[in-house]
This record gives sequence, structure tokens and C-alpha cells, in this order.
Amino acid sequence: MDDSVARPKALKFKEPVVDVAFSPAANLVASSLITGHVFVHRYAVEGNQRQTRGRPHKKSCRSLCFSGDGSLLYTASKDRSWQAMDVETGAEKMRVAGAHEKPLNIVKYVNEQIIATGDEAGCVKLWDVRKNKPAFSYSEHVDYISDMVSHEPKRHLLVTSGDGCLSVYDVRKAKPFQVSANQDDELLSVAVIRNGTKVVVGETDGVMGIFNYGQFGDITDRFPGHPQSIDSICKLTEDMCVTGSSDGLLRIVQLFPHKLIGVAGDHQALPAEKVVLSHDQQWLASCSHDHTVHFWDIGYIYAGESESDNNDEANDEKESDLDAQAVAIRISKGIDDPGDDDSEVDIDGCSDASELKPSGKVIDAASSSGDGNDSGGDSNNDSSSSSSSSDGEEEVDIDSSKSDADDGWGSWGDSDDDAPAKDKKPLSKSEQLTAKRKARVELARPSEKQKRTGRSAFFAGL
Repeated sequence: MDDSVARPKALKFKEPVVDVAFSPAANLVASSLITGHVFVHRYAVEGNQRQTRGRPHKKSCRSLCFSGDGSLLYTASKDRSWQAMDVETGAEKMRVAGAHEKPLNIVKYVNEQIIATGDEAGCVKLWDVRKNKPAFSYSEHVDYISDMVSHEPKRHLLVTSGDGCLSVYDVRKAKPFQVSANQDDELLSVAVIRNGTKVVVGETDGVMGIFNYGQFGDITDRFPGHPQSIDSICKLTEDMCVTGSSDGLLRIVQLFPHKLIGVAGDHQALPAEKVVLSHDQQWLASCSHDHTVHFWDIGYIYAGESESDNNDEANDEKESDLDAQAVAIRISKGIDDPGDDDSEVDIDGCSDASELKPSGKVIDAASSSGDGNDSGGDSNNDSSSSSSSSDGEEEVDIDSSKSDADDGWGSWGDSDDDAPAKDKKPLSKSEQLTAKRKARVELARPSEKQKRTGRSAFFAGL
């Protein structure tokens, strides 16, 4: 939260603000008051301008929302009515009086033909706006309806209630799609995240409960941390949202992995009743008990994501260029590309292809150990060598340039060309196995290899 950033001035009213909503198509914000009044303002950093003002309800206007194109504003009231008004003129387009038996808590735009409403007793109704009549009515909840969100790809409406349950409705069917188990706490807010694979709900004890989409029986994950209730959840990205809590803070929360990113706004210990995001993803608006609608800058979140994406693309291009340069250099020097080699890694961790390609010549273990003559070995540390094995196994000669009398470990150190061949006694099989174990230890410490000056030094500790 940066107070130095220029932002629209807060909207102050004479009475408490109950709900706030942004237009999805223009720089308009609507506010509803406890007196039943509804205001629509055009907001800007340079200054705000009131566009319409009216009192469509005799009692508190508890909820409002814009239509998909932003031309209509729907409101719901404690007087059990809901209505639609023209945003430009403020004229009433339609009204449904006595819509529920109990006072309404929320109204939600689903699509051009369907409006959803919920009341204090837990009743949910889907209205066909073409007929001004309810298409379906649901009574799965036994306590007030706290929040709703529409998931258009599946034509689902997700509803939270004070009875601790999440219900999901297919807007084309008369029966609920699924109702969750009681979470032993009031559910106050809901949002769909992670490209429609997760649903997050806010609870009164400050816990964010997470459902797998389609598996609404019970939550699969929990993210505690808020000291008080989570009254509102506003989705920012697929893995990030802003929560409005009773302690007055607007927290930016990342999910998967779960962590607190920062604070977007502060209502100075007054409950943050509602938080919403503007259509251009530049501003948050929130309301509390201070009779004020506040604006908060949130554009840096999206600017950071765009910069991160650009950096990733630039890094990928840079790595691709470096790879191309490396290939060109290798080709110019006549070096084969190791990525095209069918080399393998043996049990000792060697990855030199020249040491692993057999010549096809098989040497009997007994004849190898029985002959005491040595060709002197290869004085090159990188020369190929054969590996000795236990009784009953065959050795594969992987260097056709060596004699059959090689014990298989001559390439580890430089051969001692100054020592007479007659002084080199053959090793027994047990000594060969011991040497192999020692060599494996030495392979784990490549620096020791440089200290070996000859074959006699290599076997000096045996």
C-alpha cells in the first residue's frame, strides 16, 4: 500500500454504505446506503462526478450489481424487493415487489436472462428477467445467504450461507448440483480461482477454506492467518485475491503456495464489508462503517506480472541464443554434440562414453588374473579400462588396444613405465574386489585422483 500514489478521492456519504460495485464497462462505481439510496459516480484521479442519485427502496439497500454490459444496475433491499435501473438516466426498468418471504440479502447477475437473489432465511431464487418470474427456487440452506458467485463455463451458481454450507446450483436445473458438509463455521464469502479448479471461501474464524471444484463434499485445504472474519473475497488473478476482514485490513493473499503478499488498504480497525476490483484492474474500492467508499491502487500487481512474463520470455530467448552459439562453436571445432550421444552412466557415476562402449571382446576372468605380464598400461588418465567382477562373471574388454593381461584398473592412474614388468605381481580375486571398492571411494573424491602418480601408488594402501 503506497499512499503517495495518486488515486480517486474517497466518496463520503451522510449514512453508512452497505455495498459497492464497479461497472464492467466504464469508470463508474455504484454505492448503496442503509437508507435505501443508490448513487452512481464517475471516478477519476482528477476528480469524481455524481452521475445518478435515487432512492429505489424504502428500507436498506443491501446489495447491488451491474449487468454484463454495464447498462443496468440491479439492487436488492430489506423491503423484500429487487429492481433494475438504467445507469445513464436512473430510470427504473423493472421491479419485483415481495420477491421473497424474508428480507433480501443479495442480488447477483448471472447472465442476460437470469438474476439470482438470496434472503435472510436461506432461500435462493433464480429469476427469468424476460417474464419477471422465478424460474427456480431452492431451500437447501437454513440461515442467511452471505455471498454468491457465478461460474459461467459450467453454468453454475455457488452460494455461501451462515449455516456453514456451500451449495452449487446448475442454473438450468431445478435441483441443486451439490451441497457441502457443514464446516462448523459461518461461510461469508466465496470466489472461484485456479482456472475454475478451486473454490475458496471465507469463514468467521479467519480461515480460508479451499474446495476442489466438482468435489464439494468437504474442503481439501485450509489457510488460517486472518485474526478476524473474512467478510469479502475479491479475485485478482488465478492464484491471488484480496480479502476484506473485520479488522479493517485489505490483505493481498496468494494461494498455491499459500502466503500473505501484503496489505492493499486499511480502514483503521473498522470492518471492511466489501471489496471489489475495477474493470481496468487499476483500482480496488471498499466500504466500511465510516460512511465512505475508499479507492486503493492495485495496478502494480498486474504490472509486476506483465514484467515477470516479459523477463521470462527474454530469458528464454537469451538461453536459446546461447545454445545456438554453443552449437556453432562446437561444430567449428569439430566437437560432437554430447546431447546427440547415446552415452550411459555406469554404477560408479562415470559418464565418459569412451569408457562405456565395449569393443565386444570378452575376456575370461581366470585367464586375466593368471597372466602376470602387463603391456605397461596406458599413460593417459582418460584412457579406457575394463572393470573386474566377482567369481562366475565375465569381464568385457572395453579397450581393444590393451592386452588381455590388464587387471582392469590400469586407467585409474598413470602407469609406472619406469618399474620393470617383472616386479608387477598379479592380484588375487579378493585383492581385485578390494581395489574396486577403493576405486569407488576415490571416484566420489575426484581431487584424490590427481594425487596418484602411478599404478604402484594407486595400490599402495591395499
